[in-house]
Amino acid sequence: MKRRMMFFSVALALVFAIMGSTVVLAAKPASFSANGEIAGIEIPTELWQAGKSDRWVVGERELSGWLSGGINDDFTITYRGNFNVWTQAGTLHGTVTFPTEPYVMRVNGRVKPLEMVPTPLGIDLPKLTIEGRWILTEGAKGQGDLDAWAIFIPTTEEDPEGPGHVKQILFSSVELTGKWQQ
Repeated sequence: MKRRMMFFSVALALVFAIMGSTVVLAAKPASFSANGEIAGIEIPTELWQAGKSDRWVVGERELSGWLSGGINDDFTITYRGNFNVWTQAGTLHGTVTFPTEPYVMRVNGRVKPLEMVPTPLGIDLPKLTIEGRWILTEGAKGQGDLDAWAIFIPTTEEDPEGPGHVKQILFSSVELTGKWQQ
């Protein structure tokens, strides 16, 4: 009888241990949201025309800014892309890093054709809108949507890059939404 009771106790403890582990492993991802701004853009060092087309390849370029919410930190996006010089429409692929947070994100997005918008400066300037996806690759698990826009001063023919590229960002917004597990 004692042996049977001990076997039953060990089996019951094992069942509870497995159930407890399963509950921990089955924890659902939490909602994630972070908002911020793009503060600066690096002049591209790797930029070339795609053949004889109106498309330009950006081999590597950096955007910097800050986020608050699910992540409260500055960020740097190192990206590459292929864009139409006149409309700025195209695709971008990059990596987001944070100086004090342990997270790394991969981002993929589509840049819509630019539109001219009135600004508080009293002049119309070009606005780019970016829609895409993000996925955490280090520091946590998660994925979601990326929505951003930037109003900028474009380069001119006098600039070394030629006309039509993003020279300086004046106004912007970045929003990341999705699910994550820290």
